[in-house]
Amino acid sequence: MALVFPTRNGIFHQDNASCHRARIVLEWFEELTDEFHLMSWQPNSPDLNPMEHIWDVMERQLRAQTPPCPNISTLRDRCLNIWYNLSAVMYQKPVASMPRRVAAVFKAKGRVIE
Repeated sequence: MALVFPTRNGIFHQDNASCHRARIVLEWFEELTDEFHLMSWQPNSPDLNPMEHIWDVMERQLRAQTPPCPNISTLRDRCLNIWYNLSAVMYQKPVASMPRRVAAVFKAKGRVIE
């Protein structure tokens, strides 16, 4: 964690997936509480994960292609092609909106936001 948060003032986004709530994971977080702040997050909140927006764009582009993928190899190739051809704006936009969305979650005290 010292590499990620060298000033010990970072915030770790915990999405509360069941695998992340395992006892061993929670104990690890507890051991490192002085190195970063663990931000609790509502489960099932893909709107707060920038990567989910990118997956959505990729899925829409993949579904628009015809014919459908006949096998896993073609699926992999198409996914990689879409991934490598996403514009920089596609990556920057969801990340740039995070401060606004995080502030909205705090204001809503963790409840669902628009």
